[in-house]
Amino acid sequence: MKYCFFFAYMKKKQYLCALICVTMNFLLTDTNVVSYAGQLGLEGISTLVLPAGEEHKTLATIQKIWDFLVDNGATRQSVLINMGGGVITDMGGFAASTFMRGIDFVNIPTTLLAMVDAGTGGKTGFDYRGLKNIIGTFRQPKETIIDERFLQTLPAAQLLSGYAEMLKHGLIGDKRHFNSLLALDVLSPYNKQFAEQIHALIEESNAIKQAIISADPEEKGKRKILNFGHTIGHAIEELSLAKNQPLLHGYAVMYGMLAELYLSHVKLGLDTAVLSQMTHLAIEQYGKPMCPCKDVDTLIELMRHDKKNRQQGEINFTLLRAIGEPEFDQTVPERTIKEALDYLFTI
Repeated sequence: MKYCFFFAYMKKKQYLCALICVTMNFLLTDTNVVSYAGQLGLEGISTLVLPAGEEHKTLATIQKIWDFLVDNGATRQSVLINMGGGVITDMGGFAASTFMRGIDFVNIPTTLLAMVDAGTGGKTGFDYRGLKNIIGTFRQPKETIIDERFLQTLPAAQLLSGYAEMLKHGLIGDKRHFNSLLALDVLSPYNKQFAEQIHALIEESNAIKQAIISADPEEKGKRKILNFGHTIGHAIEELSLAKNQPLLHGYAVMYGMLAELYLSHVKLGLDTAVLSQMTHLAIEQYGKPMCPCKDVDTLIELMRHDKKNRQQGEINFTLLRAIGEPEFDQTVPERTIKEALDYLFTI
């Protein structure tokens, strides 16, 4: 698998045109970014445009993608190009990995979150029965093409969503990277200086992620550390979808990290300074999370269905002993989880 960072428009266009010339390609995208297809040299190929949003990340949508491939004569030599955010790359990757027992796919992530999370790493899937990504496969894209110019098109909330995943990489992987991220103003105007800075940080985040994945591609052990913040974060995100008040994935992960940093302090002795620092950042940039007390039991029940759990009824976490020192397969009593949620919802 390759990761290409292209700045020159002609270089991207030449690469994609060459890809189109040698294979039968299909484009999967959504209503938010379909207008950019022509700029990337993707005009003229069979295209399926899906409605944007996590609420469409369903089996019914996967069936639409399969129908699109069948109806347009896709073969095992075809390539599915997934241009969009994490919803598109997750669903497109899953559809490609299961169509004719697997065809190649290329990801062109268009959000900061997808550039450092869903667009890379080889996890595919969709939401099922209110559980996030509960159905999926491990299948690496043939290539991931990252063009930071897409960041100019994103609203502030989308930039912050991706920034949360980058902070996660710093917390689990490298204190220097974490400190560099803290020094970044992710909402600063897009100019040459910002482009160079964000380019370097995206590369570093992906390098941390790929080093972990190469050691454990199918999440049998070490790769679980990439789920820091996600056990509680996914539950918060799932609850928001159930209430028809969808929360961006990165926001849910940020709140999940705060609660799991609390658990890290209680179980592994993490310095409270890290928790305080992240709490201050979250309040300032993401706002305070809101959750009625009556929803706490629902959140815990959702956590019981998390993919990382090893035994029925057990809730499994990745926690931090210190920045850069994650520990996976950690369990804590339910009362302590409730303490962590109480901390989160009263900050």
